[in-house]
Amino acid sequence: MDGKILLFGILLMFFMSSTTLDSYPTLQNNIEVIHVSTYVDENRIMHVFGELKNIGNKSVTNVTIGATFFDSEGKIINEYQRSAELRTINPGFVSPFEILFTDQKNVNKIKDFKLNANGTEARTQPVDLQIKIDSSRQDILGFYYINGVIFNSGPTSANNSIAIATLYDMDGRVIAIGRGLAEPKDISSNSGASFGLAIVDKLQTPKGDRYSVVADSDEYVSKPTITKEK
Repeated sequence: MDGKILLFGILLMFFMSSTTLDSYPTLQNNIEVIHVSTYVDENRIMHVFGELKNIGNKSVTNVTIGATFFDSEGKIINEYQRSAELRTINPGFVSPFEILFTDQKNVNKIKDFKLNANGTEARTQPVDLQIKIDSSRQDILGFYYINGVIFNSGPTSANNSIAIATLYDMDGRVIAIGRGLAEPKDISSNSGASFGLAIVDKLQTPKGDRYSVVADSDEYVSKPTITKEK
Protein backbone atom coordinates (compact mmCIF):
# COMPACT_ATOMS: atom_id res chain seq x y z
CA MET A 1 0.00 0.00 0.00
CA ASP A 2 2.74 2.38 -1.00
CA GLY A 3 1.62 5.99 -0.83
CA LYS A 4 -1.55 5.09 1.06
CA ILE A 5 -2.54 7.12 4.12
CA LEU A 6 -4.78 5.12 6.39
CA LEU A 7 -7.18 7.54 8.00
CA PHE A 8 -9.65 4.93 9.09
CA GLY A 9 -10.64 4.17 12.64
CA ILE A 10 -13.31 5.24 15.03
CA LEU A 11 -13.43 8.97 14.51
CA LEU A 12 -16.72 9.88 16.10
CA MET A 13 -19.33 8.05 18.09
CA PHE A 14 -22.74 9.62 18.63
CA PHE A 15 -25.36 8.59 21.14
CA MET A 16 -28.75 9.48 19.82
CA SER A 17 -31.84 10.48 21.74
CA SER A 18 -33.37 12.27 18.76
CA THR A 19 -32.67 12.85 15.09
CA THR A 20 -30.57 15.95 15.80
CA LEU A 21 -27.10 15.49 17.26
CA ASP A 22 -24.46 17.73 18.73
CA SER A 23 -21.10 17.58 16.97
CA TYR A 24 -17.88 16.77 18.80
CA PRO A 25 -14.63 17.31 16.89
CA THR A 26 -12.29 14.33 17.20
CA LEU A 27 -8.81 13.86 15.77
CA GLN A 28 -7.71 10.71 13.95
CA ASN A 29 -4.31 10.86 12.21
CA ASN A 30 -4.53 13.79 9.75
CA ILE A 31 -8.30 14.24 9.58
CA GLU A 32 -10.55 16.18 11.92
CA VAL A 33 -14.28 15.47 11.69
CA ILE A 34 -16.26 18.57 12.67
CA HIS A 35 -19.66 20.26 12.55
CA VAL A 36 -21.69 17.03 12.35
CA SER A 37 -25.49 16.97 12.36
CA THR A 38 -28.26 14.59 11.30
CA TYR A 39 -31.89 14.73 10.31
CA VAL A 40 -34.53 12.36 8.92
CA ASP A 41 -36.37 13.63 5.85
CA GLU A 42 -39.99 13.10 4.82
CA ASN A 43 -39.02 9.87 3.04
CA ARG A 44 -37.54 8.43 6.27
CA ILE A 45 -33.97 8.70 4.99
CA MET A 46 -31.41 9.87 7.55
CA HIS A 47 -28.83 12.41 6.39
CA VAL A 48 -25.50 12.66 8.24
CA PHE A 49 -23.71 15.92 7.43
CA GLY A 50 -20.32 17.21 8.51
CA GLU A 51 -16.90 18.40 7.41
CA LEU A 52 -13.50 16.76 7.08
CA LYS A 53 -10.57 19.04 7.87
CA ASN A 54 -7.05 18.11 6.77
CA ILE A 55 -4.84 19.01 9.74
CA GLY A 56 -1.78 17.26 8.31
CA ASN A 57 0.94 18.65 6.05
CA LYS A 58 0.13 16.53 2.98
CA SER A 59 -2.86 16.59 0.66
CA VAL A 60 -5.27 13.66 0.56
CA THR A 61 -7.40 12.51 -2.38
CA ASN A 62 -10.14 9.96 -2.99
CA VAL A 63 -11.34 10.47 0.57
CA THR A 64 -14.33 8.38 1.64
CA ILE A 65 -16.30 8.74 4.85
CA GLY A 66 -18.26 5.80 6.21
CA ALA A 67 -20.79 5.35 9.00
CA THR A 68 -21.72 2.27 11.01
CA PHE A 69 -25.13 2.52 12.66
CA PHE A 70 -26.08 0.69 15.89
CA ASP A 71 -29.28 -0.09 17.74
CA SER A 72 -29.89 0.24 21.49
CA GLU A 73 -28.20 -3.12 22.13
CA GLY A 74 -25.05 -2.16 20.26
CA LYS A 75 -25.84 -4.37 17.27
CA ILE A 76 -24.97 -3.14 13.78
CA ILE A 77 -28.03 -2.10 11.81
CA ASN A 78 -26.29 -1.11 8.59
CA GLU A 79 -23.22 0.57 7.10
CA TYR A 80 -23.00 3.26 4.43
CA GLN A 81 -20.23 5.37 2.90
CA ARG A 82 -19.86 8.32 0.54
CA SER A 83 -17.03 10.30 -1.01
CA ALA A 84 -15.98 13.67 0.37
CA GLU A 85 -17.24 16.53 -1.79
CA LEU A 86 -13.75 17.83 -2.65
CA ARG A 87 -11.67 15.61 -4.93
CA THR A 88 -8.49 16.55 -3.04
CA ILE A 89 -8.30 18.07 0.45
CA ASN A 90 -5.23 20.27 0.80
CA PRO A 91 -3.59 20.86 4.21
CA GLY A 92 -5.77 23.23 6.19
CA PHE A 93 -8.71 22.82 3.81
CA VAL A 94 -12.16 21.51 4.70
CA SER A 95 -14.51 19.34 2.63
CA PRO A 96 -18.18 18.83 3.43
CA PHE A 97 -19.70 15.37 3.35
CA GLU A 98 -23.12 13.76 3.43
CA ILE A 99 -23.93 10.12 4.24
CA LEU A 100 -27.39 8.71 3.58
CA PHE A 101 -28.97 5.98 5.72
CA THR A 102 -31.51 4.58 3.26
CA ASP A 103 -32.80 1.63 5.32
CA GLN A 104 -36.19 3.22 5.92
CA LYS A 105 -37.61 0.33 7.93
CA ASN A 106 -34.86 0.56 10.55
CA VAL A 107 -34.20 4.30 10.79
CA ASN A 108 -36.08 4.58 14.10
CA LYS A 109 -33.89 1.88 15.64
CA ILE A 110 -30.68 3.93 15.37
CA LYS A 111 -29.24 4.89 18.76
CA ASP A 112 -25.67 5.78 17.81
CA PHE A 113 -23.17 5.56 14.97
CA LYS A 114 -19.44 5.62 14.29
CA LEU A 115 -17.65 7.44 11.48
CA ASN A 116 -14.48 6.40 9.71
CA ALA A 117 -12.49 7.89 6.82
CA ASN A 118 -9.71 6.87 4.48
CA GLY A 119 -7.86 8.37 1.55
CA THR A 120 -4.67 8.44 -0.49
CA GLU A 121 -1.75 10.85 -0.27
CA ALA A 122 -1.66 13.24 -3.24
CA ARG A 123 0.03 16.32 -4.60
CA THR A 124 -1.32 19.64 -3.38
CA GLN A 125 -4.09 21.01 -5.58
CA PRO A 126 -3.17 24.53 -6.82
CA VAL A 127 -5.49 27.23 -5.48
CA ASP A 128 -6.09 28.84 -8.88
CA LEU A 129 -9.87 29.11 -8.83
CA GLN A 130 -11.76 32.10 -7.44
CA ILE A 131 -15.47 32.15 -6.74
CA LYS A 132 -17.83 35.13 -6.70
CA ILE A 133 -21.43 35.00 -5.45
CA ASP A 134 -23.81 37.11 -7.54
CA SER A 135 -27.13 36.31 -5.91
CA SER A 136 -28.93 33.95 -3.54
CA ARG A 137 -32.56 33.45 -2.60
CA GLN A 138 -34.99 31.02 -1.00
CA ASP A 139 -38.24 30.24 -2.82
CA ILE A 140 -41.66 29.53 -1.33
CA LEU A 141 -41.01 25.76 -1.44
CA GLY A 142 -37.91 26.10 0.73
CA PHE A 143 -35.31 25.52 -1.97
CA TYR A 144 -32.29 27.82 -1.67
CA TYR A 145 -30.61 29.01 -4.88
CA ILE A 146 -27.10 30.41 -5.23
CA ASN A 147 -25.68 31.86 -8.46
CA GLY A 148 -22.20 33.12 -9.21
CA VAL A 149 -19.05 32.87 -11.29
CA ILE A 150 -15.96 30.64 -11.07
CA PHE A 151 -12.78 32.23 -12.45
CA ASN A 152 -9.75 30.18 -13.48
CA SER A 153 -6.44 32.00 -13.05
CA GLY A 154 -4.38 28.85 -13.61
CA PRO A 155 -2.13 28.25 -16.64
CA THR A 156 -4.31 25.43 -18.04
CA SER A 157 -7.98 24.56 -18.34
CA ALA A 158 -9.96 23.72 -15.19
CA ASN A 159 -11.95 20.67 -16.20
CA ASN A 160 -15.21 19.39 -14.68
CA SER A 161 -15.52 22.52 -12.56
CA ILE A 162 -18.19 22.52 -9.87
CA ALA A 163 -19.43 24.82 -7.10
CA ILE A 164 -20.23 23.23 -3.72
CA ALA A 165 -22.31 25.06 -1.13
CA THR A 166 -22.39 24.19 2.58
CA LEU A 167 -25.24 25.48 4.73
CA TYR A 168 -24.65 25.95 8.49
CA ASP A 169 -27.02 26.47 11.39
CA MET A 170 -26.58 28.99 14.21
CA ASP A 171 -24.28 26.57 16.05
CA GLY A 172 -21.98 26.16 13.04
CA ARG A 173 -23.13 22.63 12.20
CA VAL A 174 -23.47 21.51 8.59
CA ILE A 175 -27.17 21.02 7.84
CA ALA A 176 -27.32 20.80 4.02
CA ILE A 177 -25.17 20.71 0.90
CA GLY A 178 -25.81 21.90 -2.67
CA ARG A 179 -23.84 21.30 -5.87
CA GLY A 180 -23.82 22.84 -9.35
CA LEU A 181 -21.65 22.44 -12.44
CA ALA A 182 -20.05 25.46 -14.05
CA GLU A 183 -21.34 26.37 -17.51
CA PRO A 184 -19.18 25.48 -19.38
CA LYS A 185 -17.76 22.90 -16.99
CA ASP A 186 -14.29 23.12 -18.59
CA ILE A 187 -12.99 26.65 -17.91
CA SER A 188 -10.04 27.79 -20.02
CA SER A 189 -7.12 29.68 -18.51
CA ASN A 190 -7.86 33.26 -17.41
CA SER A 191 -11.57 32.80 -18.06
CA GLY A 192 -14.75 32.57 -16.04
CA ALA A 193 -17.88 30.43 -16.08
CA SER A 194 -21.25 30.90 -14.45
CA PHE A 195 -22.81 28.42 -12.05
CA GLY A 196 -26.17 27.94 -10.44
CA LEU A 197 -26.96 25.51 -7.65
CA ALA A 198 -29.85 24.62 -5.40
CA ILE A 199 -29.91 23.42 -1.80
CA VAL A 200 -33.00 21.22 -1.90
CA ASP A 201 -33.24 20.00 1.72
CA LYS A 202 -36.32 22.13 2.31
CA LEU A 203 -36.68 20.95 5.93
CA GLN A 204 -33.18 22.28 6.59
CA THR A 205 -32.97 25.58 4.72
CA PRO A 206 -35.15 27.52 7.21
CA LYS A 207 -32.58 26.64 9.91
CA GLY A 208 -29.70 28.10 7.91
CA ASP A 209 -27.66 30.93 9.40
CA ARG A 210 -24.84 31.23 6.85
CA TYR A 211 -23.28 29.36 3.97
CA SER A 212 -19.96 28.88 2.20
CA VAL A 213 -19.23 28.06 -1.44
CA VAL A 214 -16.06 26.46 -2.79
CA ALA A 215 -15.07 25.73 -6.40
CA ASP A 216 -13.39 22.47 -7.33
CA SER A 217 -12.05 20.95 -10.56
CA ASP A 218 -9.78 18.16 -11.74
CA GLU A 219 -6.80 20.53 -11.75
CA TYR A 220 -7.50 23.36 -9.28
CA VAL A 221 -9.50 24.34 -6.22
CA SER A 222 -10.59 27.62 -4.62
CA LYS A 223 -10.64 28.95 -1.11
CA PRO A 224 -14.23 29.01 0.20
CA THR A 225 -16.32 32.15 -0.07
CA ILE A 226 -18.23 32.53 3.20
CA THR A 227 -21.46 34.46 3.53
CA LYS A 228 -22.25 35.30 7.14
CA GLU A 229 -26.00 35.57 6.72
CA LYS A 230 -28.23 33.42 4.54
